[in-house]
Amino acid sequence: MPQSPAWECSRDYRTPRRQTIMRFLNDRNCRPRNRGARQVTGATVLLVAIVPIAIAARATPSRAQQTAPVTSSPAASMAETSDAAPPSDPVAAQPSQPTLRSQYAPLALDSPYATGDWLGLRTALEDAGIATQFFYNDTYQWVTKGGLNTGGHNGATIDWLVTVDFDRLKLIPGGKLLGHFRRQWGEGVNPWTGALWQVADDLDGDESLHVDQLWYEQALIKNVLSLTVGFLDYQTIVDRNAFANSEDKQFLNQALDNNPLLPLNIGLGATLTFKPVSWFSVVTGVGDADSVLFKPGFSTAFHGPARFVWFTEPSFQASLPNLFGPGALSGTYRFGMVYDPRSRVLFTPPGTRPELIGRRGDDVGFYASFDQKLFRENDRGEQGLGWFGRYGFRHGDINRIQNFWSTGLEYRGLIPTRNDDALGAAVFQSIPSRTFNDKVNRLAEAETGLEVYYSFQVTRWLVITPDFQYISSPGIGSSVQDAIVLGVRTRISF
Repeated sequence: MPQSPAWECSRDYRTPRRQTIMRFLNDRNCRPRNRGARQVTGATVLLVAIVPIAIAARATPSRAQQTAPVTSSPAASMAETSDAAPPSDPVAAQPSQPTLRSQYAPLALDSPYATGDWLGLRTALEDAGIATQFFYNDTYQWVTKGGLNTGGHNGATIDWLVTVDFDRLKLIPGGKLLGHFRRQWGEGVNPWTGALWQVADDLDGDESLHVDQLWYEQALIKNVLSLTVGFLDYQTIVDRNAFANSEDKQFLNQALDNNPLLPLNIGLGATLTFKPVSWFSVVTGVGDADSVLFKPGFSTAFHGPARFVWFTEPSFQASLPNLFGPGALSGTYRFGMVYDPRSRVLFTPPGTRPELIGRRGDDVGFYASFDQKLFRENDRGEQGLGWFGRYGFRHGDINRIQNFWSTGLEYRGLIPTRNDDALGAAVFQSIPSRTFNDKVNRLAEAETGLEVYYSFQVTRWLVITPDFQYISSPGIGSSVQDAIVLGVRTRISF
């Protein structure tokens, strides 16, 4: 990921989502959102996979026995309706064994997964409380005009997510565990555009198999108060959005995936979520401000300066009447504050003597994010038009970008009979601070981006998305020509 212009510091806070998840951070330049990475051995991954399956194996028979049809011999049927002694046939006297029911065959067009339901095993595990998902995303893009270089290149990611619901397993009431493991290849054309933000979020170069997220959640008061601790990805916790929050499914550009002025770090942290009523909730949490790539985080979180990024975000849910169709129009409005303790250099004119250049930390930023349904075709599905918007503010004496905004629309099911296809269009703008303009670069101007995509759902497990992007004034300067980027994203769910 290119260096974020929003801050000048020595920590990398962001490498790639969507929509879920943890890697350890490297000691590079700071970026508005980072995804760290930690390599793991095959034994570690195997252990994480075997333990939940072993637990499910204990829980599945009892559930399967409740749902599976019971077959018995005629002798057994007669025994049930008579007072005679049990039958002498030992086979008839044995209880029926649980059976697995398969609903989706591999590569079935109506299956949500290309591998099907594993002859019913996948469904049995989900019923027991264990869910697993495996995704492959490949993005090929071309810089057709402008930027630093023209040409095409691709990048890809593989994500494996495992969720264990200890409450459904009847082990820990209100307990839940999530693990996310990732392998990735290539940067695509991100280095070629000259833009502030990646045109394909999540393409950060080659990384071997690593842990991207690993956390435990405990409900303290059911449906009201919960605590989450572990290796967290804050882009899945704050600044969420229904129409612009997943580079795997929605907009590709980093500036439309999240608010780039927020340090959405990945590392050791904790969050507390409070939802006293159905229409209001607030989340607050801290994350290690000094996380380092390929390290577990204990050396930075619990040794040396105790520096933590802090978020607080209240959100409100609204339901508006649908004037042109059935059902109500749902929306969520979020207003947040972030505290960032990391020290940065104060902007000074070129030629300033080094001993006169100051530094400061303890920066505070503010942001807002909303998504609102504007129209629904029916009250059963998600077909209809949705609108989203974001805004972010950081202090201009140490941040090159002081103000950021984005807004856009998504229409799901625009073409008749194509109810799961989605058309999205959005625009964003990164505005330099006046201090940066006055003291560092008088020619700096706002970088503006436009993105349009159409997500074509070939099957439930295969989605192909053509994408178009136009970046004006890449890098908030006048030395790089406006860039045009075309792309195709392929997503397969196994």
